[in-house]
Amino acid sequence: MKKWISLSLSGGRSSRFHLSDHKALHPIAGKNIASFIIDAIQEAGIQNNAIVVPGNLTKAFEVNLQKKVTLIKQNKALGTGHAVKISTSKLSDYKYTLIVNGDLPLLSSKLIKRLINKHEKNISPLTVALISGERYQGYGKVIFDKKSIIKIDENKAYKSTDKLNAGIYAVDNNWLISAIKKIKKTKNGEFLLTDLIEIASLEGNQIASIDFGNTDDALQVNTDEQLTEVSRLLRLRLFEKLTKQGIQIIDWESTFIDYAVEIGFKTKILPNTHLEGLSKIGKNCTIGPNVSIFNTVIGNNTSIVSSTVSQAQIENHVTIGPYSHIRPKSLIMSNVKIGTNVEIKNSTIGSHSKINHFAYIGDAKLQEVVNIGAGVVTANFDGKIKSITKIGKKAFIGSNSTLIAPVNIGDGVYIGAGSVVTKNVPKNQTWAGNPAKLLKKKHL
Repeated sequence: MKKWISLSLSGGRSSRFHLSDHKALHPIAGKNIASFIIDAIQEAGIQNNAIVVPGNLTKAFEVNLQKKVTLIKQNKALGTGHAVKISTSKLSDYKYTLIVNGDLPLLSSKLIKRLINKHEKNISPLTVALISGERYQGYGKVIFDKKSIIKIDENKAYKSTDKLNAGIYAVDNNWLISAIKKIKKTKNGEFLLTDLIEIASLEGNQIASIDFGNTDDALQVNTDEQLTEVSRLLRLRLFEKLTKQGIQIIDWESTFIDYAVEIGFKTKILPNTHLEGLSKIGKNCTIGPNVSIFNTVIGNNTSIVSSTVSQAQIENHVTIGPYSHIRPKSLIMSNVKIGTNVEIKNSTIGSHSKINHFAYIGDAKLQEVVNIGAGVVTANFDGKIKSITKIGKKAFIGSNSTLIAPVNIGDGVYIGAGSVVTKNVPKNQTWAGNPAKLLKKKHL
């Protein structure tokens, strides 16, 4: 028989939560609540995991959970006791189950390990995690007879010193599979898992507990208001981790970083910066202020100021901004300078090239050491199709020029300011005018 399995309870309707289809799927810092819980459980050493989910949201959970997890459909929201009852066939191959409410994204592996160790050492069939403090409005109060737990009262008023139910349990499966059948339906038609406490007490079992005090780990996300506080705490945890790795975050309050983002040593993140998705940022970079980066790979020693970069690749020693926009499928090669108010879309910018200000480069391929003057536009769309502009090595495109795609500009070409290029330009020639014409065949 295998030792441990976890069971997360996310089968409810999330009626008090309005920001997602289900609170367990709501993303915080790019990671949904269910994934936070599963990751903590797996870090604690429990690799076999199941989640009870609403039957109509099974596909959504399949898509949004990256790790291998068994999904158990709860077609009718009949309460936490019912959720566990329909899961017993999955639990019967294991000695113990860790049962966790599905709205605890702050849950830590350290807390879980303490609970596991406590349960394995005692003789009780059930171990309950306890918390206390004024922050836990809506949690069930744990009722004692002398020092023994006898039940949990979901409606009883409590003081800050009272012990409350954290919604985290360790149970012996042989006992659980039998006891879960004894839970009776409440007046509103639900079966409450917390009734197991009273069932165990009436059977004469000593109920074990572990007191975590006023910890952040058991803060729930039941309402939109609770989400705000939990999101803030998760961000602070991430920033503490990044700081220990040698990453400097100047203003924690105005910075937003997704958990999946990778950041290199000695990189500095300036205020009002958003790093999202699967972005990777190299070493010794300066990102910000006022920067938004999504699903982008950035090399070492790169600086981005007051700009947006989305689904692009930026190599080493690149400078971007302020006020520029690097759009999807763009590759900015090493030692490129992109200045003010530049938009680049689906283009390759060769190494050591410069696009210093006020330009649009779309569907273009620039070789190395190209200079793009102020106000240059690659006219890539004729109203029906988008075409490609190619610019060769060491080409110089004068200010306010328009390159009408499809067009090829050869190596070493000079295009005079204000030109409209409608034809291919052979290498080492100078063209100018509207439309641009040959001025000089070869130049030094």
